[in-house]
Amino acid sequence: MADRLHLHFPDDHPELLDPSVAQHLTALGHSVLEAHPVRGLIDIVLTDNKELHRLNSSFRGMDRPTDVLSFSLAEGQPIVTEHEEAVPSGEIYISVSQAQLQAEELEVSLQDEVGRLMVHGILHLAGYDHDTEETLRFMEHETQRFLDLHSSCPGGQHI
Repeated sequence: MADRLHLHFPDDHPELLDPSVAQHLTALGHSVLEAHPVRGLIDIVLTDNKELHRLNSSFRGMDRPTDVLSFSLAEGQPIVTEHEEAVPSGEIYISVSQAQLQAEELEVSLQDEVGRLMVHGILHLAGYDHDTEETLRFMEHETQRFLDLHSSCPGGQHI
């Protein structure tokens, strides 16, 4: 599979700059895309609460930060190229600040929480939503399934 995930890391979180983090997140993302295909390239931008607040306010009318936002760039747009993998498909924005807080609450690493949020975002780009209890359970189950596939500690718990 061509490298269809472009990860953008913030400079102010050195723990995320280790090459093993990018390798882990890329492998995790590709697993999700194999099971739930999304055409084209996906940018994954790790940023801060200020940026997520701005995006959440601008695009969802919610005047507060959030942990993850997904934007489909291909929704309703036909792919008109023979190289559909080269066409931008979507963007996922993750608040590293919010991910850090959630990682502490869940007693997981920051890398694992960023991975969870990334999987959630990819599932949205693949067309899934959590507007009913049933679809929420499906997305949570799928997210945990992929995290377990890429973790030595199933269930997301780390010692």
